[in-house]
Amino acid sequence: MRKLPEGQIDVLFASYGGGHVTMLRPVAQALARENISFAFLGLTTAQADLESHGLDYFGFAELEGADSSDVQTWGRELAGPEVPGSTVSYHESVAYHGLNFRDQVALWGETQARAFYAKHGRQGFLPVHTMEMLLTRLKPRLVVATNSPRAEKALFIAARNLNIPALCLVDLFAIQEVKWISQPSYASRICVLNQQIADFFVANGCEPETVVITGNPAFDTLSAPHTQSAGRALRVERGFGDDDKVILWASNVEPDRHPFTHIVGDPTLPRRVEAELRDIVATEPGWHLVIRYHPSEKVEFVPQANVVQSTRAENLHALVNAVDAVVVIASTVGLEAHLAGKPVVSVDMSVFTHDAPYSRMGISAGVNALDDLRGTLRAALASSRNAISFGGGLACRAVADQIKSLLSEVPYDGTRLHARRTN
Repeated sequence: MRKLPEGQIDVLFASYGGGHVTMLRPVAQALARENISFAFLGLTTAQADLESHGLDYFGFAELEGADSSDVQTWGRELAGPEVPGSTVSYHESVAYHGLNFRDQVALWGETQARAFYAKHGRQGFLPVHTMEMLLTRLKPRLVVATNSPRAEKALFIAARNLNIPALCLVDLFAIQEVKWISQPSYASRICVLNQQIADFFVANGCEPETVVITGNPAFDTLSAPHTQSAGRALRVERGFGDDDKVILWASNVEPDRHPFTHIVGDPTLPRRVEAELRDIVATEPGWHLVIRYHPSEKVEFVPQANVVQSTRAENLHALVNAVDAVVVIASTVGLEAHLAGKPVVSVDMSVFTHDAPYSRMGISAGVNALDDLRGTLRAALASSRNAISFGGGLACRAVADQIKSLLSEVPYDGTRLHARRTN
């Protein structure tokens, strides 16, 4: 249910979709069970996830100024025409573009803002003023978001400007994101996956006392008995036999350019990988392909023998447990599959390969040419690994404990909410 809360709250969560919202959602649910009040700013595709799990949320469409004539005009222009069936409502997309652009106009004037947008597009959005207005209205005692750029990064800056403590939950390796997360006072706590990543953050300038190893709550149920059982049931439901080889292709968007390094990308890469995998299963007896498109992809699935689609309604962790191998470019699903004991093949031909160095870290077998995909998959399917046990809910509890620790240091009356501009 779309709902902007009234009055002060304990925690303001904010997240984009995909693996970011699946990190924060279980933490928010855990806090709710302890009667800790929160609101959730669902960004773009995160809204569909929150809606499907029955959590209240709000988006840019509910923010102050979203319905003003200039925001609506700019938003409709930049969002373009409505796309039927889009995961993000058109009303939300217009508000998102319009409010972000309004902040840029306020900073530089419309002419310069248009030039900046023409060069950087949505990747250049950083709506600090809009986030400051939101924080001033809700007066949260704590802000919790992830390592995403744009609105989430702006929220951390706004919280710093208003002297509100914040916790940043990092999903994976943050090779690029460490550049801004390591800035002084970016977050009161930085929660990371393991010791290697903690050392990486400290080496890049983060204060050691702010970096805490919690794990990723999105991974807590990967190897749980009920998830493995759901995977076996899904395999039967799909009609896959014990001797069949089932491959999951977890796709993701490949941009024209890397949003931070500006390395030129190949937007056709995901579809070329899919075409190669379709050709492979068409000529390998007993092989099947399951295609899972990223929430941000707008792709029409084409039916084919031995090829099926997994929609977002299907539990991803059950699906990972149901298959025999997983192919990714840079999707978080690659790490999830590795943790679930599944062999992973990564296509190391992306602008994001450096950011998700799966093959370099021993998580996957990497290929640098699509012609090598068949042979690498054969080798992967012949291998075997054991799932890594997480002890069920440990990361979620660890992050929730960090949140409660920070809340214990903040008064209820919002007295810490005052301007302390640092940028």
